[in-house]
Amino acid sequence: IPFTLIVILPTNKQLLNPALDRRSAQTEQLLARWGALHAVRSVVGAVALLRFMYLLVHPHE
Repeated sequence: IPFTLIVILPTNKQLLNPALDRRSAQTEQLLARWGALHAVRSVVGAVALLRFMYLLVHPHE
């Protein structure tokens, strides 16, 4: 959750700004940034899930 609040939220706020021109280069850059940040969040979540699953199977390692 801290990653979302600290890193992704500012980009979300910029994307949700009603004054933002949806066809501008700035919007494209923001969407690309959001996509990259979301990918990082997804990979970190997947790694955490795999780690927890591993620890369930091998609790003493």
